[in-house]
Amino acid sequence: MGDAYNIWYIANKKYCLEVLMFKGKQIRGFYGSEISYEYFLEKMKEYNSEGFDAYIGTDSQVIKGKVSVVTCVCLYKFGAKKNEIFYVKERIPSERLPTLRSRMLHEAYKSLELAIEVDPLIDGKLTVHLDIGTDPKRCKTARFQKELQVLVRSQGYGCEVKPYSWASSSIADMFTKT
Repeated sequence: MGDAYNIWYIANKKYCLEVLMFKGKQIRGFYGSEISYEYFLEKMKEYNSEGFDAYIGTDSQVIKGKVSVVTCVCLYKFGAKKNEIFYVKERIPSERLPTLRSRMLHEAYKSLELAIEVDPLIDGKLTVHLDIGTDPKRCKTARFQKELQVLVRSQGYGCEVKPYSWASSSIADMFTKT
């Protein structure tokens, strides 16, 4: 299947085929500090034990002939004094994502890959946030809303779009520009 895939034995004795979105990549925390994959797993377990939910989002932006793609996982619990954000950033030649639809599909797939990776680590809610608008008069991405929401929900994950998709449209968006 390739290097990007790995079979993990999960504590509840079920097997899970995972796409390792974060492993082997440069993971960063909110303030830009680089962290190890092991530290990321440690923090995921810690936040899970404290009842946090996970919100995953991806955003992309074309900058100087390349597409800056950021995928993030936001660990959030209402009323908690701490929350956590981890993200991975990559730059792809714009020729690989020539259309708006190809970029939106790429964003959705990246979010799903990460959702599959963190799913066994989170007992709480896991929601994918898509950077897709709902008003076709104001937003070019609205025409992809149904297609991409069905894609995410068919994998068993909750799904939000603008204006409720803050993990993609605010958090990931912020890191595409840095």
